Amino acid sequence: MGALDSQDKVFMGATFGTAVVGVVLITIGFVLRFGRGFGTFFDYARRDNDFLELKRLDMIFGLFVAAACVLVLMFFVSIIATVRRNKFLLRAYCAVIALMVVIQLVAGLLAFTYSDQINQLASDDILYESLNKAASRYNKPHPTDDETLFWIHTQDKFGCCGVLSSNDWKFTEAQLQEYSCYRPHYDIGCEKQIHSRMSADAQYLGAASMGVVVVEIIASFLAGYRAYNLAHPDDGF
Repeated sequence: MGALDSQDKVFMGATFGTAVVGVVLITIGFVLRFGRGFGTFFDYARRDNDFLELKRLDMIFGLFVAAACVLVLMFFVSIIATVRRNKFLLRAYCAVIALMVVIQLVAGLLAFTYSDQINQLASDDILYESLNKAASRYNKPHPTDDETLFWIHTQDKFGCCGVLSSNDWKFTEAQLQEYSCYRPHYDIGCEKQIHSRMSADAQYLGAASMGVVVVEIIASFLAGYRAYNLAHPDDGF
C-alpha cells in the first residue's frame, strides 16, 4: 500500500458520487412507495383484486431500491480495492456497477411501460364495478370488506369522490362523509386522481432510474481503467 495518486483520488471521487446517487435513489424509492398516503392506498388496492397490477409495480420498486443499495455497498468495496491496489476487487466493482446500469435501465423501461398502461388498468368499468360492490354493502358502521376499505382510503388519501364525481355513490351527504367523500372533493373523480398519481410516480421512478446511469458508467469505466493500469504498470497510461 502506498500514497494515493491522482487516478486513485479521481476514482474514489467517482465512486463516492455513485454512493450519493444510491442514497438519493433509495430516498426517492421510499418516498414514492410509501409517502403521501400511497402506502395505504397500495395496500388496499392490492387487496381489492389487485386490478392495478401493483405486484408488478412492487417488483419495479424492488429492482430500483436493490440496485441503489448495491451502489452504496460497492462504495466500500471500491475504497478497499483502491487502498490495497487490489485488481480483482476493482474488476469486480466494474462488473457489478455495469450490471446495476443494466438493472436500472430495465427498471426504468418497466416503469415507463407501466405508466403507459395505467389508463387501461384503472378503467371506468373496473372502478365502477368495485364502487358498486362497496355501495351495495353500505351499512352502519361501514363494512370492512376489501372494496369498501379501498374506497374509503382512496377517497381520503387522494382527495376525491366516486369514479367521476360524488354522484356515483347515490349517497346522502352524511353517508358520503362516512366513506371519506367530503364536499370540497365532490367534483374530483378518483379515476383521474388514480391515473394522475400512478402515472406520475411511475414516470418519476423511470426517470430516476435512467437519469443516473451516466454517473455509474463513468465510475465503472474508471474502475476498469485503474485495474488495467495496475496490471500493466509499464504501458505508459
